Order: sequence, then structure tokens, then C-alpha cells
Amino acid sequence: MPNSAEKQRSASEGPPRGGRGWRDWLGLNASTFALLAAILLITVSTELWSPLLPEYLKALKNPANAADPWFLLLIGAYGFYRDGLEAINYYAGGALGAWLNTRRALLLFNLLPLVGLGVLLAWQSPVAVFLAIPFICIWDSIAGPATITVVGDAIPPDRRTMAFSLQAIFRRVSRIVANTLSGLLVWHLGRKAGIRADVAISIVLILIAAAIQFRMMKTTSRDLTAALHRPRHLLSRFPSDLKRLLAADVLARWAEGLAGPFVILYCVPRLASDMAAGTALYQSMLLNIQAVTNIILYLIIGPLASREGLAKKPWIGLTFVFFALFPISLAVLGPAAGVAGLALAFVFGGMREIGEPARKAMIADLVPADVKTQAIGLYWSVRSVAVMWASPVGALAWIAGDRIEPGAGPHVMFGLAGVVGLIGAGLFFVRFGRAPVGVAE
Repeated sequence: MPNSAEKQRSASEGPPRGGRGWRDWLGLNASTFALLAAILLITVSTELWSPLLPEYLKALKNPANAADPWFLLLIGAYGFYRDGLEAINYYAGGALGAWLNTRRALLLFNLLPLVGLGVLLAWQSPVAVFLAIPFICIWDSIAGPATITVVGDAIPPDRRTMAFSLQAIFRRVSRIVANTLSGLLVWHLGRKAGIRADVAISIVLILIAAAIQFRMMKTTSRDLTAALHRPRHLLSRFPSDLKRLLAADVLARWAEGLAGPFVILYCVPRLASDMAAGTALYQSMLLNIQAVTNIILYLIIGPLASREGLAKKPWIGLTFVFFALFPISLAVLGPAAGVAGLALAFVFGGMREIGEPARKAMIADLVPADVKTQAIGLYWSVRSVAVMWASPVGALAWIAGDRIEPGAGPHVMFGLAGVVGLIGAGLFFVRFGRAPVGVAE
């Protein structure tokens, strides 16, 4: 029997057409197209400045060097703060999406970043950055549960992986546009003025995204049961496969959290030594290499992971493997081959997303159907609470490594991240290497 969300989808957008047309194959309808437009514009608005925030803080604080212990602790605190806010936003996003319905919730979530962008535009201070982050970095996390619910309700199961792949491609195209534009602005205007120009452009893009969603979003599903006021009860309803996936996901994200906020700080001095002019452009080049790798993999893997009879598990497992290999490759290839080594390492960074659409589709398949939006929000909230401690630990690992041997700090941090990531990948393959994945009732 179809659930209420499926009935709403049928009433507003019509039934699936058998999967024969290219729109069906790509999982495209009015609601998913509106999502793609929002993802394209809001990702550009975020990625224009977000990867450069550690460097922006560095410019505002002007430390003696990037390895200054107090500055490293500040960046660790920034990572902790962002992950903690993500945990709150995922939880709130699941609750609001279930209560307001997915269309109203996504429209509200589009407008919240404007508050933070206004703060950044008006006030140049590290304090302003920390005040703005709760609003600016809110969209991906607070809109995430509703986004997956829209795809789950508007698209049949055999097209969900392809729909998530298309969303992921749009995100990476957005990043390429944002990284290139941001690099040019920072190169011409300087770090502070360039990032403020990025913020002004972001405000315009978010307003356009909200207008498109207001006009085109059709799916308006609500959860059948309210459960987020009892998170432990809701967590107990997770199938065992979803809990095991969450455990492996936490370890993989720990690998990312340990190293993530410090990657640009590690790369910039090496770029500056080889490319004294235009460092910002070469920094954007590395981020674009990662995004282009993402897109190539999505184009290849998306159709394969969507075919009947082909499990999602191998691609998800490879995602966890590359979460471990990226920091290891930075530590090994950066010193060995300079800019070329960093470029190759960022190819590994791009390969971390090889199974991301399949992982989202697996979550959409496994969550309890009557509390879908809330369960997805709780899944990501639990993950963020567990991962928020990784960035401070990464800062301490860098500081401790430098105490043992000057200059060894980032390599100790990257090595620790690689080990944690390999443990997560091993945990996933031990559970999902052979056993079939069950679907929640």
C-alpha cells in the first residue's frame, strides 16, 4: 500500500512513467528540479568563501606562522563549532521538515543564511565569523533531511541513487564555479576584500534560489508520526544495518574532521613556495581538481549503482577507503612532489565521494518510513555530535607532532586521520562485505 507521501507525490506530480524517458532515468520532476536549482545556487553562495575561512581568520589574526599553537587551537575550535552546529541543525531540520512539510521547511531554510552573510559583510572580525556561522553554514545540514525526503517521496527506489548522483554533480559544478570566481576575486582584491565580495554575491544567489523553490517545489510531505521529542526511542527504531552504517560513517568523518580544517593551511605555504604569484588561483585549482574528480566518478558510478541487481555496498565501502587515503596522500605526496603531489592528493580527495549518492540512497531505503525526515535528521545529528571532537584533536596532534620534531605536526595529524579512516572502512566491509542489506519495515 502506498504511504501518504507517495499519494501526495502522485497527486502533485503524477506517477512515474516507467523509467523509459531521460527525465525518469535522471529522477527529474518539478520538485527535484527545484532542489537542483537550490543546490546549484546555494552551494555556489557557500563555497565562494567557506573553504577560505581558515585563511580569512589567519588574515584577521595575523599569526606569526600557520603552525602557531594558539592559531591551530582557534582553527580546531572553528571545526568543533561547525560540527556542533551541524548536529543541532540536522536535528532541527528533521523536526521542522516533518512538522512544516518539506516545501515550507526548505523555503525557510533558504532565508536563514542571509542573516549570517549580513553579519560577515558588515563586520570584519573573528567574532563576526563565529556569530555568522550558525546562520551561514545552516543550509546543507538543516535542509539535508528534507532534501532526502523529497527525493525519497518523489522518485521510485530504482532511481534514487541516480537522483542523488545528479544532485552531487550539481554541487561539484557549483564548487568549480565558486572556487574559480573566489580565486579571481581574492587574487585581485586581496583576502579580506575578496571574501567580502564573495559574501555580497552569495546574498543575491540565495534570494534567486528561494524564488525558484517558491515557484516550482511541489512535494509537501510530512512524517506520519512525531518522534524527535524522544530521540533515544527513535534511535532504537533504527535497523541494525543503519546503526552499523552510522558507526562506519562516524569513523570516516573523524578522518575528515581531524584533517579537514587544516588542509588549506598545510597547502598554502607549499603553493606559495612554488608559485609565489597567484597562490589563491592555485589554491582554487586544487579544489577544482577535487570537484572535477567527483563529477567524473558520479557520471560513471551513478548509473552503475542504480542498476537492478547491483548492490550499493562496494561504492560506499570505497568512499570510506578514500576518506582514509586522502590525508595519507597529502602527507606523503605533498613533501615528495610539491604542487604536482598536492594535485594528485586532491584527486584522492575527490574519490572520497565515489559512493556518496549510494550511501544517501541506502539511508533513504533503511530509515523507518513513518518518521523518515526525523530519522534522517537524527542519523546526521548523531554523526555530527560524534565527529565534532575531531578538529580539536587534529589541532592537538599537529601541536604534539611539532613538539616532537619541528615541522612534523601536520604529518602526525594526517597519519592519525588515515588510521582512523581505515578502521571505519574495515568496520564497513566486515559487516557489509557479504551480508545482504535489510530494508526497514
